[in-house]
Amino acid sequence: MADKQGSGCGLVLGILALLIGVPLFILVIAISGGEGEEPQASCRPGTTEDASGIPEEYREALESAAAESGLSVDLLAAQIDAESGWNPDATSPVGAEGIAQFMPQTWATYGNGGDPFNAQDAIAAMGRYMASVSDEVADLAGNERELAELSLAAYNAGPGAVQNAGGIPGFPETEEYVDKIMGSAQGNYSADCSPVGGQEIGELGTGEWTSPLPGAAMTSNFGARSCPILNALNCSGGVSDHRGIDFAGPSGSTVVAPMDLEIRATGVIDSWGQLGWVVLAKQPDAPGLHVEFAHCAANSIEVNPGDTVAPGTPLCTQGNTGSSAGEHLHFQIGTPDSDEATPGWENLVDPAPLLGEKGIS
Repeated sequence: MADKQGSGCGLVLGILALLIGVPLFILVIAISGGEGEEPQASCRPGTTEDASGIPEEYREALESAAAESGLSVDLLAAQIDAESGWNPDATSPVGAEGIAQFMPQTWATYGNGGDPFNAQDAIAAMGRYMASVSDEVADLAGNERELAELSLAAYNAGPGAVQNAGGIPGFPETEEYVDKIMGSAQGNYSADCSPVGGQEIGELGTGEWTSPLPGAAMTSNFGARSCPILNALNCSGGVSDHRGIDFAGPSGSTVVAPMDLEIRATGVIDSWGQLGWVVLAKQPDAPGLHVEFAHCAANSIEVNPGDTVAPGTPLCTQGNTGSSAGEHLHFQIGTPDSDEATPGWENLVDPAPLLGEKGIS
């Protein structure tokens, strides 16, 4: 729904998690009475142009809206799915209407005299509105993926909030909205499970991948993060500008190689002291990504520099070393030109879309 600002519940949970050192997903389950997480999207097998998740009666209108907006069909499809579940008669308690959940005041500007409950009219209006918000935040985007994320944030929280924040504003609802739709666009509506905006590191190869921490939940995304407690974890560097993704499993969970790897370095080797005990590795085959595992439990590393390991090989135990707020794995992926001997910083990319492209949800 356009221009809807999130609540502060996520901030409160984040503060509690930092104070008591419990992974956030465990805290959420405890507070919500045991409800599990909403299942994450995974790549729809066999999705093709003729057999996708987009209802056929809306495909042509959606393709036109995507061309109008400059955004991808899979992104807009995932957005409509999140807004209304493809229900043209949907309404909300705050007055949003139709398949694209327009508020009346926004519809008055972008509806062009149509009916918000007419799906064809609403999808066309969505293309016009997304073109407008995309244009307002385009100066903040460095690539197609960032533009998609910022446009979604502007749709949810308003372009002014995005401009004021210099990026995705730290509203929990907006952050969740962007993550959910980007994941659904890749997992449910992309023909080949490629991430929105693609990725610039080459083909990922045909080898099998697995989760780096089997059975765990992803607890923190890639990119800028708010710091609710000043200086709680030396709120700078990788704490506020998160250069990987975090997973947290039951205490003592085993970190494994997610793909074929050559081990390049192990131990406490980063100059910042934030990452604790680490394993640094590189893909032996193209595209030769650098893959880094941080916060391993002290003295738990099971591999040595020079080892070649297969997917699923134990690397270390999930730990709480370095600058950490509870046992977890911090997982980083760097481009092939990254330094092989030290943890990366400038050349790191978001691992989540790459995992999704290989079917890891």
